[in-house]
Amino acid sequence: MNIMNFVTRQVSTLSPADPIDRAIALMEENGIHHIAVKCDDRLVGMVSDRDVLVSTGWMLVCERQVSDALGVGVVGPTRVEQIMSRPVISLSNADSARDAATAMTIRKIGAIPVLSDGRLVGIVTDTDLVRWLRELATTNTAADRVLSSPVSTRMRTMVVSAAPDDPLSDIVDTFRSCRFRHVPVTVDQRLVGVISDRDVRRALGWTTVRSMQAARSGESIDAPRRAADIMQTNVITATSKMSLRDALASMIYHQVHSLPVVDGMQLKGIITVTDYVKAIAREELL
Repeated sequence: MNIMNFVTRQVSTLSPADPIDRAIALMEENGIHHIAVKCDDRLVGMVSDRDVLVSTGWMLVCERQVSDALGVGVVGPTRVEQIMSRPVISLSNADSARDAATAMTIRKIGAIPVLSDGRLVGIVTDTDLVRWLRELATTNTAADRVLSSPVSTRMRTMVVSAAPDDPLSDIVDTFRSCRFRHVPVTVDQRLVGVISDRDVRRALGWTTVRSMQAARSGESIDAPRRAADIMQTNVITATSKMSLRDALASMIYHQVHSLPVVDGMQLKGIITVTDYVKAIAREELL
């Protein structure tokens, strides 16, 4: 199916010279995670919430100011062009939903701008694709058959988990080496929390900014040091017998990208939005 059936056409954009504060404001106001960057009506970059988190800790310029004998300065980047990703991976308005899912899977990205004759006409995200997958999974279609299956048929059972007292440096190494987006936190195989790559990036960005401020001001900081310091404890979960349709509905409703799979208080696996996107790419469900 043509990708234009799935794109968001009202696209928020920035210019390279715009302040990062504006990117934060747009993301918070519109509930979005990716913004296209244009210059002279040409797409020149993309900014994600992850870019903002790792570079600023999601702190505004006023929160990143520091004073010393040299005067008042700002820690970290201040303009969009300093953190945006380039060159941009894009698709044509003639491409299909499967093309988008394939590109997201291969490139490990969650959003792709769509161009027509070099002009930005929309953006498609992994959330857009799975929302439509749920909507279009009518009776006796391939999508319906997949979503009617239990979570156990698609979940990943080889799950790398962390313990609450694991050093944050080990968590960072796990995300970097394995390129995971979510790591469950367990005690004796019992789920007690989950850490996302956003949690890690926020912690890294915050620590970097605060450390630089402390170095200039002579103060000390109490930085997060353990998995327990950054993990989310209010975790939405699935069971292995739950249908993939119900698990997807839960992700969409709660606005989460993964569900740890728990049976009898024990962690058995994890199902993510990426698993659904991979199914679209492999089986052409849209």
